[in-house]
Parts: sequence; C-alpha cells; structure tokens
Amino acid sequence: MAHSPPPKFWYLPNHRDALQAHMHLLPKLRNAKTKANYHAYYQTLIKDGTANRSTSNAYLISSNVLFKTKCIIMKYRTGTLYNQKHAVLFKLSTSQTCPLCP
Repeated sequence: MAHSPPPKFWYLPNHRDALQAHMHLLPKLRNAKTKANYHAYYQTLIKDGTANRSTSNAYLISSNVLFKTKCIIMKYRTGTLYNQKHAVLFKLSTSQTCPLCP
C-alpha cells in the first residue's frame, strides 16, 4: 500500500505592518452619518451642557459595565435597538403601543 507524501508546509508572509499602515491612512469616521438625528441630538446635548464629554461615554471603558450592557447602550444611542416602532415598520405588529411599557 503506497503512502501519500506528507504535506509541505510553508510560512505565509507577514502582512500586518502593511495592513496597519494602510488602515491608518483611512479616516476612522469615513462612513459616519454626522447629519443623522442621533448625532445632531448628542451634539446639542454637549453644547447646552446637558451631556458631559468626559463622563457620558465613560461606560465604554468601565470594567464594571458588562459587554452585553455596553452593546445595548450603543444600540439605543444609535437608534438600532429593536423596539415597537421597528416592529410596526417591519410589519411584525400593527399596534404603536409597546406591550412592555404602554
């Protein structure tokens, strides 16, 4: 019985530095919608002093806040948290009244 030759292994080139240099050239907020309602609302809160720049995003670096909670906060802030308004929009409900908090 003939055995097949063992597979040949080779090292892949390290592209980390090239990729990192390329990514640093791209603006980080290139696709951010700065004209969106949520962004404009937050900027208004900062300007009138309601939101504090140093503490309003402190939950992101806090070790006391669970990752899942951080995700829910970000979804709420960006308007992507599924709610009754979305249910009506996606035709999964006909009532505008939230069943949890009417």
